[in-house]
Amino acid sequence: MKKITTLIAMACVSSFGFAQSQRLVLHEEFTQASCGPCAAANPYYNALLVTNSSKVVSIKYQTSWPGVDPMNAQNSAQINTRTSTYYAVQGVPDGKQDGVDFYPGNITQNTIDAEYSTPSPFTIAITHSYNSAMDSVFATAIITCTQNVTMTTPKFRFAMVERTISFATPPGTNGEKDFYNVMRKMYPSEAGQTIASTWSTNQTQTITFSMAIPTYVYNKGEIGFVGFIQDDANKNVKQAGWSAPVPTLNDAGVTAVTGISNSCTTSFTPTITIMNFGSSTLNTCTINYKIDNNAVQTLPWVGSLAPNTSTTQLLPLQTTTPGSHAFYAYTSSPNGGTDYDAVNNQTKQLFTLLNSTANPFPMQQPYTTTTFPPTNWILSNPDAGPTWTRAATVGAYNQAPLGSAKCDFYNSTAGNIDILYAPTTNMSTSTGNSYLTFDVAYAPYTDQNGTLNDTLVVLVTTDCGVTWTPVYTKYGTTLSTAPGVSTAFVPTSTQWRNESINMTSYNGQGSVIVAFSGRSDYGNQLYIDNINLSNSNTGVNDLFNGVSLNVYPNPASSNATISLNIAQSSNVSVSVFNMLGETVKTINAGTLSSGSHDINLDASSLQAGVYFVKVTAGGITVSRKVVIEK
Repeated sequence: MKKITTLIAMACVSSFGFAQSQRLVLHEEFTQASCGPCAAANPYYNALLVTNSSKVVSIKYQTSWPGVDPMNAQNSAQINTRTSTYYAVQGVPDGKQDGVDFYPGNITQNTIDAEYSTPSPFTIAITHSYNSAMDSVFATAIITCTQNVTMTTPKFRFAMVERTISFATPPGTNGEKDFYNVMRKMYPSEAGQTIASTWSTNQTQTITFSMAIPTYVYNKGEIGFVGFIQDDANKNVKQAGWSAPVPTLNDAGVTAVTGISNSCTTSFTPTITIMNFGSSTLNTCTINYKIDNNAVQTLPWVGSLAPNTSTTQLLPLQTTTPGSHAFYAYTSSPNGGTDYDAVNNQTKQLFTLLNSTANPFPMQQPYTTTTFPPTNWILSNPDAGPTWTRAATVGAYNQAPLGSAKCDFYNSTAGNIDILYAPTTNMSTSTGNSYLTFDVAYAPYTDQNGTLNDTLVVLVTTDCGVTWTPVYTKYGTTLSTAPGVSTAFVPTSTQWRNESINMTSYNGQGSVIVAFSGRSDYGNQLYIDNINLSNSNTGVNDLFNGVSLNVYPNPASSNATISLNIAQSSNVSVSVFNMLGETVKTINAGTLSSGSHDINLDASSLQAGVYFVKVTAGGITVSRKVVIEK
């Protein structure tokens, strides 16, 4: 979503004689950072607010339901009273235009124009200023009556709003990162201040407020105030007024970091962008920077930067190790003084450095050891939230020893991408057919609101992350190995599928990196196991047992090939079972020598469905699931 930076016009219109005043329409929206319908409605609604910035002023209340929302937690009492007690709002998104119901996703220009054209019997002029320490605000609201009016239970309500709040990652689960005109606190309370019921033309009242800035405000430079007259007898809003944010005097920050890329290069020279957010020219400041939790390094900056302009600064050479890292850069002491808005000072750049040292081919990973990520594997978790972990008690087909990699989409915010990077592998000596095989298990999350579809993408790079090629992409039903469920998914032995990707085109490459990228739709658990990059189309656990097995194509129709590799000469038998555990086909392959063998599976007599191929060789039994399609 594009950030909305257009200022909402001030609602002061002069009145003459007995004429009524031009109305400034008040929009109150009830929304939430974990509300899916809110994320769907808000882009259209926010754009409409920008288009009507001279006609409408808005207040947005971040509710406590349906999920996580830090902006509600910061002032839940006032928000909940205004939402549930006063307006009896029962679902979000919802809205009130001058106290009358509307739905944010459906409101039209005609609806706004009709209310805007209704004159008001008041004007409201609002101004505000800060103290020298920038920790308190003084505000004045002057109400002027422009036509005689009588109300039943009139209140003047006054709200501090934060015009724009932007998060690096979504704070809730609906993917929204930018929030506008968020109500931070109401004065003297959400109940408002009682004013006279009867007003006559030219009657005025001045109301003043002195308030400490709440510590939870993200950006003092984004603080504005909305005042409005509302008759509690019918919820009707007579007029609204607005005081736009006031720029702070000394306010600098770092808005961008460049020169850092995901690669195998462990040394880099970053460039930062310094922005002057203040109202005075920036002549000096201190640049602070560090990698991860290492010691902070400093660099003095001297120049002449006009308000609302930026410049770039090259930093010294930085060196770190392979892995996932964060680079932090921020400013301090603008013009040798205090930066009164520290929230906008810092920028964090996440990056992943891959290992340039190639490991011998083949590459195998059964997740049987407790170390995670495994040795030489790298995990990228940009939001520091739920991500890839080792599932110690879950393994493909329940074959011992157990262990798999689980991507926790069930608790992860929609849109988050978490990546597992395999070790760099030297395929320069690889000949013949090469394959990347792995087992996967996944069930979509399904409830009364529909199905949430997560995505698994397998990527390959031969230039240390400069470019990536997707070789596998599945999501939703194509990724599923089990029916959708409304609980956290844990696969049974029959809810796995073996995947095979032809990697022959990468033979001869000295540096091959495979990455497993999971993109969350706030859906369900995904599991992968038995990763094997080799010259055989097999699963890794079978290799440890001395017998490897794969069935292809999978799904199959009339015929399939059972690809078998055995470590020593053995008597081999094949059985095919249906989902009820009934034997539907047997094949006696006789005594086979050590090495690779292909056995034909005639599936023409089998009905469409899921089956299990079990091979017994030398006292070892392995199995694979196969899907028959007609």
